[in-house]
Amino acid sequence: MASETPENHGEGNPEAAERFNDAEQQFVQSAQGQQKIKEGPKVRPDEQAELERAERVTRERAKAEDPQVRRKDR
Repeated sequence: MASETPENHGEGNPEAAERFNDAEQQFVQSAQGQQKIKEGPKVRPDEQAELERAERVTRERAKAEDPQVRRKDR
């Protein structure tokens, strides 16, 4: 029988979140992280058209009323 029981953190684990955040900051500040940040905005030519289409569709939807929302006055 284990002498210690794991704590119930409810919605999250603050120690795990802190470890993750620390590791993420170390990566971002590393040479490898800086290289990935520079590469991030690059889009392959075959992806460009699909990204533009997705952005156009999203903008059109944003202008219209959400079909999931039903107003009482209608």
